[in-house]
Amino acid sequence: MSHRKVSWSNLPEELLIPIVDRLENRHDILHVRAVCKEWRRCVSLSILSNKRVLSTILPHKLKTTNPPLLKGGASLRDAGFYGQHPPTTSLILVVSTIFLVKPIFCDKLLPWLATIEEVNPGKVYLRWPLSRSTVRKMPENFPKLLDLSRFEVEEMGKIYSLRSDEKPNHLFEEEHKVLLLADPNDCKSELTIGDYTAVVLYDSGSIAAINLGTEKVQQVFLKARKFDDIVMFKERVYAIDRYGILYLIDKDNSSSDQFKMVKIVKDSLYSPSERKSRLFESCGELYLVRKCLVTRPKFKNKRMGIRVYRMNHEENNWEELESIGEDRILFVAVDCCFFAQARDFIDWKGNRIVVHRRDSFRPQCRSTSYLNGLDSESSDSDMESDDFELDIDVFHFEDAVFYNTDTYKVYGAVFWPPPEWHSSSDIEYCIAQQHTVREPRWRLHIVEPWSSS
Repeated sequence: MSHRKVSWSNLPEELLIPIVDRLENRHDILHVRAVCKEWRRCVSLSILSNKRVLSTILPHKLKTTNPPLLKGGASLRDAGFYGQHPPTTSLILVVSTIFLVKPIFCDKLLPWLATIEEVNPGKVYLRWPLSRSTVRKMPENFPKLLDLSRFEVEEMGKIYSLRSDEKPNHLFEEEHKVLLLADPNDCKSELTIGDYTAVVLYDSGSIAAINLGTEKVQQVFLKARKFDDIVMFKERVYAIDRYGILYLIDKDNSSSDQFKMVKIVKDSLYSPSERKSRLFESCGELYLVRKCLVTRPKFKNKRMGIRVYRMNHEENNWEELESIGEDRILFVAVDCCFFAQARDFIDWKGNRIVVHRRDSFRPQCRSTSYLNGLDSESSDSDMESDDFELDIDVFHFEDAVFYNTDTYKVYGAVFWPPPEWHSSSDIEYCIAQQHTVREPRWRLHIVEPWSSS
């Protein structure tokens, strides 16, 4: 019996739609739409509205209510979680992405550095620049549906955070940091949430590891040691303590589920400034950045500035950099650091370090929970007005001088308010694209966190 060949485009719509509804990855849905015109007609872009945007596995709600991590922090004990009737709540692991967005129709305009956080699948919030605070009130002319395929978009960094299931707009703890570590023994082509361990820095310097498959929590610590920062480097987790000593958090050979600390750099970089050191990775190199006293040949006395170090892996020590490069700008956000190319920032120069005045280098002994009364709804009230200050400084590395973005508008224009070209006309867009059509892989449904959207 001969088999008649049937084109995929003839698949009945009543079968195609249920199949597409089961796809969780929006990229898979876009690939379905790309098969043929008939499938593109049947599969509307509206189906993407409730699909995850920034990650294929996040946001993810932990099943364990009142997990050990939530009960362990001092700031959370102050919030009443050790009372007689602790609230029944769990945590949500969410993802944020920092994008550098540039107009395609003109290369003489400043880019926009935007941080997008996805708490609910398919719906995202805007964060204030280099901060963890959420923008509560969007500009009137800002589109609620932002099609990033209309712009040049570069992903600068990805950030993970824990939020309360009871108050999803509020952070589990203001100064915590989360890294996702994949199981090295898992060879699957596409990992699921159960294949990851979340390494969490919280409670003013404690570290815990959460197996996201079993949700088992392990405290990772050394006696009398508190840690400033953790970072993923070459698929392994590194931590730096209050004395500037670097450690590797590695699996214990005696148990595949347990972690241990291994000292990497013994020399201390302790500074009496009591400001947290920051770790970051770039192009296969491990860096350390600190806010402390610095000196330059042109002035006699030391002044507050920023030092940057690069790890020398052969000698296992930190080498201080005299310059970060005339072609690079370093951004120090509240929960990640990254380099950007100076050529992307019109009228900027390289060898600059951009910091959030309050959050980039926080005091070592401060931890604030958003689960107590001091949440973002009250602390961000000053950011509602049109004349709020960005609270961002640009450090000129060669001169050891800080410049305020509210004074130097060419700096502030990169951050807020969003540039007017985000609503560029279709005519400008088509001219730039030479009338070509791009499938919108990034369609961001922007919502205000306290709205009913």
